[in-house]
Amino acid sequence: QTPQIITKETGESLTINCVLRDSTCTLFNTYWYRKLSGSTKEESLSKGGRYVETVNSGSKSFSLRISDLTVEDSGTYRCAGTRCRAELELYGGG
Repeated sequence: QTPQIITKETGESLTINCVLRDSTCTLFNTYWYRKLSGSTKEESLSKGGRYVETVNSGSKSFSLRISDLTVEDSGTYRCAGTRCRAELELYGGG
């Protein structure tokens, strides 16, 4: 998918939306990544602080709101999510 180019001013907020398609499972874990401008390295973003996530499991959609933008926030953002929750049964011996 070709990245959408968004231009914002310093101090503004940005909301990035993500939808998982072709899934028969419920949205479980979500992840966000950023590749800084001019870099080939992709980093995982930690949620919290300026990074606030909203998840709608029913529609398999989620979004990330970045507040108080700075020049350092420039880059390419990517989302990912696991679509099925693994079920695990544990049995004690004895």
